[in-house]
Amino acid sequence: MSEIKEKVEALVFAFGEGISLEELCRRLKADPLLVKKAVTSLNKSYTENKSAFFIVTEGDFYRMRLRDDLMYLVQENLKTDMSKGVLMTLSVIAINGKMRQSDLVKTRGSVSYQHIKELVDRGLVTTYLDDGKKVVKLSPTFYEYFDVDTKEFKELEENVKAEAKKESEQTTQYTGN
Repeated sequence: MSEIKEKVEALVFAFGEGISLEELCRRLKADPLLVKKAVTSLNKSYTENKSAFFIVTEGDFYRMRLRDDLMYLVQENLKTDMSKGVLMTLSVIAINGKMRQSDLVKTRGSVSYQHIKELVDRGLVTTYLDDGKKVVKLSPTFYEYFDVDTKEFKELEENVKAEAKKESEQTTQYTGN
């Protein structure tokens, strides 16, 4: 068992973006139950030894992570190198999930054309034509880059939209005298 644990740990570490159970089994020529037991055993060892790391399991996908209480040590290195404007444009896209480029330009201004180009180059968004209109949407790389799973993000998105709707319903519009 220790040999399989060692190999599982090496692969999960090497695949910083994560590795599937299927890929682990294929590379190790091992049974899925054996691989799952190895991950469980590794996490138990990490806890007992107060390791800085642990393996997170998301369905059949495994990633190595740093403990939350140690994140402050590396937080500075994790800051993004994107400008505030690009992040704001990405935020608008993220809140909407996908949107027409023309609507994004109305919201963020013509500078968003350059922001979209940068975000596409980084792989964080994709564009496609829908009924002759260019649409911008989040890519799978977005979720990996910001280390958030799709389901968790969708729940957050729904909560933000519900709060915004509640806020707008509570806001009294001025109609003049």
